[in-house]
Amino acid sequence: MMQLFEDEPTQDLAPGALLLRGFALARAQALLDAIEAVRAQAPLRQMVTPGGLAMKVAMSNCGSLGWVSDRRGYRYQASDPLSGAAWPAMPALFAALAGEAAARAGFPGFVTDAAPLSGSLAW
Repeated sequence: MMQLFEDEPTQDLAPGALLLRGFALARAQALLDAIEAVRAQAPLRQMVTPGGLAMKVAMSNCGSLGWVSDRRGYRYQASDPLSGAAWPAMPALFAALAGEAAARAGFPGFVTDAAPLSGSLAW
């Protein structure tokens, strides 16, 4: 049986899936600051499922695309459905971490265009 919380910093979970324990820990405060900047422009909100139920998790997005859910379904779109504005720009740190993690997992050259954020509305 695979142990999720082993002491090794890197653990192969499956082909193409790698657990990178503590990978972003040294940049935790910078990540929190970047998240707050995104949230100031596109606050967390509870999206609605196609069935009309409010999701339990609050979400927002940044980057050229954002994941949304409403009565019409689940999708990525370029604008915030609440404001109609483009999603906030993705912080450079998010893109850098995604690229670094992908390279460590064997996917060099990966470039992300979307970064959904989730959390509690009380956060």
